[in-house]
This record gives sequence, C-alpha cells and structure tokens, in this order.
Amino acid sequence: MMKKLQKTLIGLFIALLFVSVTSCEETVADLLPSMKATVDGEAWTSLFRVSTVTDSTVVITGTPTASETADKTIILTAFGNTEGTYTLSPGTLTADCAVAYKKTADATDGGDNYYVAYEATIVISKLDTENKKLSGTFNAKLRSTGNPADEVIITDGTFDNLNYQ
Repeated sequence: MMKKLQKTLIGLFIALLFVSVTSCEETVADLLPSMKATVDGEAWTSLFRVSTVTDSTVVITGTPTASETADKTIILTAFGNTEGTYTLSPGTLTADCAVAYKKTADATDGGDNYYVAYEATIVISKLDTENKKLSGTFNAKLRSTGNPADEVIITDGTFDNLNYQ
C-alpha cells in the first residue's frame, strides 16, 4: 500500500512539474545569456561575452572562444545607456553607435581582417538596471580597415540576458 502511494505521489509530482515547466512563458533557454548573429551568411555564436554600461555608453564584446585575440569577435558600442534604437547612418549623418569585427586573431592591430561599420543599428530592448541584464538586436555593414573594398555584413544579431558591469 505504501509503495503504491509513493508511486502515485511521484507520478503526480512529475506531472505537475511537466505542466508547470511547459506552461511558463519563458523557458530555461530563454533566460540564459546568449549572443548570436549571421556573418556573411554563416551562423555566428559567442561563447564568451563581456558587457559594460557606463554613464554614456553600452559596450558588448562577443567572442567564440575565451582567447582575448579570438577570431570572429564582434564589438558593439551604443553611445547612450538607455533602452532604444542607436544608429550609424551616413545618409543622415547619425552616429549613435559603432560596430567592429575582427575576422582573425591577427586583426588586433587593424589591417585587412579588422572591419568597422559604415552603417549599423543596435536596439537595446531591455536594460534591467536592478538585475544588471540587457537584451536587444543588431545589424551592420562593415568595411575592412586595410582594404575598403572588402565588406562584411552582419544580420539577425541578438543579445539576450547579458550580464553587465
């Protein structure tokens, strides 16, 4: 009798847990920090991110590895520290943000593998100052500092639940 009651209670607990997890609006994956984009048509994912918010800027650096000189690093800078849309647009002479991209590890000193945006949008959709988390989207068109004819296009960029200092 006791074993049957235990099995019933365990089954009920599992069923309640399943219902509570599946009925939540946010899943565990939605709460984990992430930074992703498409770079020249290829998926890019950051495994390591450093974010800072100061009185005047938000800076997010995402790298696919722990190395400080990692290949394919994206650096986002919004010249402001509130939720909103930040743009870099030569047509309107707007420069509310900057985006840089290091294609290879040897691009730290510039050259053909270091790219800076000539057009970009960063949207900070959530800036939670109490929990120090930020989320948003980004897109950019960048040119090589060593060969201006060489271009990189970043689309579908997202950063979610990033912790900041």
